[in-house]
Amino acid sequence: MLTQYLSLDPLQTRIDTHERYSERADDVEAAVKPLPHQDLLDVGCGTGSFLRRLANAGHLGRLAAVDTSPAAIAALADVAAVSVHLADAQALPFPDGSFDVVTERHMLYHVPDPVLAIQEAYRVLRSGGTFAAIVNIAGATPMLFGLVAESVAAHGFDPGVFQVPVDSQNLPAMVESVFGHADIERHDNAFVFPSAEPVIAYAVSCLSGFGVEPDDPRREAVVNTIVQRATALFADGQVRRDPKGYVVVRAGR
Repeated sequence: MLTQYLSLDPLQTRIDTHERYSERADDVEAAVKPLPHQDLLDVGCGTGSFLRRLANAGHLGRLAAVDTSPAAIAALADVAAVSVHLADAQALPFPDGSFDVVTERHMLYHVPDPVLAIQEAYRVLRSGGTFAAIVNIAGATPMLFGLVAESVAAHGFDPGVFQVPVDSQNLPAMVESVFGHADIERHDNAFVFPSAEPVIAYAVSCLSGFGVEPDDPRREAVVNTIVQRATALFADGQVRRDPKGYVVVRAGR
């Protein structure tokens, strides 16, 4: 389990930033619309908002969640309609053919073997079922990435520890290798930042992914560098635009 998900607060910061500062509405959850009676598994459930929304809407089919983060599992503890499982995407704790829909949304970056995770999704899908995976487009948010990478490097951290092994360029081929086909839906967007504050909050939320843990004695210095560099970016009072986007890759069994 990745240390960056011991707490879901950094993830929630990033979600909130996408909601508030996207150029266009960016509703990743709306990319998957199961029929009311379908049994659905969400692999890498994160904050649980997707399944919570389905449960609150009266979804009739079975709802199940898998995550390696105890915090993610705890986030759904009060939703009786969702069965939650602390488990690995590469070894799903379900029999073959258990679900009509399996989703893997913005989580394949964190799996050692993404193809194995997709194979597991295929295994637990019923005949006629639908798989949907979502990942970022290649090279997303270059301004934010550059800010964090340069700031951690200034204090002796290796920014190369942050890897994005799955993106819009290679996910379709991975899905096709398992399902025999893949349908791709691309969504281009951008952050539009009016000031340094949301940039700083987002950048700090990413630090664990760059190896800067909350208890590291150098963390405060890294944060101060982020603040200084982000503030300088907005010294001219201009809005900053940072391109981003994602792809939804679907396949049927």
